[in-house]
Amino acid sequence: MHSNETTLQVYHRYFKIPVEHYLNTVTDFLDPWDERAYQHFVQQYLKTTDDHGIVGMVRQDRDENYIYLDAAVRYPIIQQATIEKISN
Repeated sequence: MHSNETTLQVYHRYFKIPVEHYLNTVTDFLDPWDERAYQHFVQQYLKTTDDHGIVGMVRQDRDENYIYLDAAVRYPIIQQATIEKISN
């Protein structure tokens, strides 16, 4: 018997974005320094590169000119597993 199992492979994607560009991208968010805004920015970037990763946690740091994002991006890997039938 065969079954499909999905495993997620996680990669960290690092971004260095000019603060003005970042703020112009997250104008729909009341708080541009909220994790949901970071996730939105990364998801929009992934769409422009035809990357189908799933954005998870995003950490940020910033200075007066740039925001630095460290995004965990997950990619599903479907593996076929064999299930052995045990009979008594």
